[in-house]
Amino acid sequence: MSQKRKLVFINARFLTEPLTGVQRYGREMLSAWDSMLADGTIDREKYRFIALMPSPALEGTHFEHIEMRVAGRMRSHLWEQISLPRLAKGGFLINLKNTAPLRHPNFSMVIHDLQVIGAPETHSGLFKKYYTWNLPRAVQRAKAVAAVSQATAAEIEKYFGYPQAMITVTTEGHEHIQKIDAQEDILKRENLETRGYLLAVSSLNPNKNFAAILRAMTLAQVKVPLVIAGGTNPRVFEGTELLDSLPENARHVGRVSDGELRALYEHALGFVFPSFYEGWGLPPGEAMQLGCPVIVSNTTSLPEVCGDAALYCDPADDASIAKQMRRLVEDSALRHELSGMGRARALTFSWRKAAERLWQQIAPAVAHVDS
Repeated sequence: MSQKRKLVFINARFLTEPLTGVQRYGREMLSAWDSMLADGTIDREKYRFIALMPSPALEGTHFEHIEMRVAGRMRSHLWEQISLPRLAKGGFLINLKNTAPLRHPNFSMVIHDLQVIGAPETHSGLFKKYYTWNLPRAVQRAKAVAAVSQATAAEIEKYFGYPQAMITVTTEGHEHIQKIDAQEDILKRENLETRGYLLAVSSLNPNKNFAAILRAMTLAQVKVPLVIAGGTNPRVFEGTELLDSLPENARHVGRVSDGELRALYEHALGFVFPSFYEGWGLPPGEAMQLGCPVIVSNTTSLPEVCGDAALYCDPADDASIAKQMRRLVEDSALRHELSGMGRARALTFSWRKAAERLWQQIAPAVAHVDS
């Protein structure tokens, strides 16, 4: 008689949401686990993977060996806290997006950052209330806790008292950007020259420090424009009025497709990312993957991502940002060196490695659940 397979449920609410960094992580984990099930790294005879969602996944997401199941009448956090524990009954529940349902007896969770606690002024009231209520309770009840960086793992211990030694650091990958065809029409549409602009990419929340980039552009007196790509969600982040006062040498091209973003990375003179706080830092990793020289902050997780392959600045010091801008614009040899070093650094990370680390942590906990 064959042994009954262990039920591995995945809180896949992220599949129903627009693709940002946290949703990217979840999708790449599922894709990697699907491949691991296909090649036998995870035994399909032993484990049955089921992704649970409150509504159909966006963009026609499909996996060969992970079942997709839409169930429950509620939505958002209510679905997660009330419907999901019932839907995942009898199995182990993996949560990949910071929060977890407190009523489920066997779950793990991945924490991307604790900005809502470390920098609460950057989030709206309801967002802060929910996360500050859920996070500490979920961490203490989880059978396994993972973080995407050592910096986040240290903060989990700092704020919640959960031993850093017990936290698996998965890291992230950046190779997804190379699977996307570059859409270079954006260069013509925005009248951009190859190696003729600096690039900044992210949502316009105060943590991303765009105001400092603009001030630094004035200090640096560089002759190339700054291109800002990305959108904003005012329901979550506060202080998003920056677009009302862009100077002439900076332009906002709005939310771009992944293909347009790849084209902007590949043709930029350099990428500027002086963020105050990051749990990982996908944008600079993507830029390095494509050979785009990078300027980043010397804070939180960014040194883990970039190593010695970037120029570092103090995000609180406009002159520090301006200095690195001038160096990048004026020194072609430095740009060439950083381009090669960045590509090499990016190759040390991958989504497959991250998924393997996370599964190695979770598998022993799954084994102890009676399905």
